[in-house]
Amino acid sequence: MENISSIVVGLGAWNWLILAALLLVLELAAPGVFLVWFGLAAAAVGAVALLTDIAWQWQAVQFALLSLAVVALARKFFPAGAEAPGERPLLHRRAHQHIGKTYVMAEPLENGRGKIRIGDTLWRVQGPDAAKGARVTVTDADGVTLIVEPVKP
Repeated sequence: MENISSIVVGLGAWNWLILAALLLVLELAAPGVFLVWFGLAAAAVGAVALLTDIAWQWQAVQFALLSLAVVALARKFFPAGAEAPGERPLLHRRAHQHIGKTYVMAEPLENGRGKIRIGDTLWRVQGPDAAKGARVTVTDADGVTLIVEPVKP
């Protein structure tokens, strides 16, 4: 154990740069983007520690504060669940592709439930009662169920 502590003390500021490299390599193996922020904080502390003679305790405090700051900034500029704008933003959201379009009821809409035909597929719909053959407009989607409103004549 004493041998490991002498190696850690002997490396000094390089400990942070090694930790940064380790965290960035682990980021490649882990799903998502999480460890990269801690890796950046460790690299910054390592750079500061190389340029100045700062005690290891203050380096640890600096790493903790930088980690919090970098993660907070990352959450602000890269919010969780944000989709990257793409060429086809509704590609995997088939139900949302039909919002704003008008269709004919394939089965009557009774007690808030019915079906419309889109192409060769029957889609479940929710909305006010409507007879078979009535025209409805899709206003929203809840999973694979389309929310419809009758078309006003």
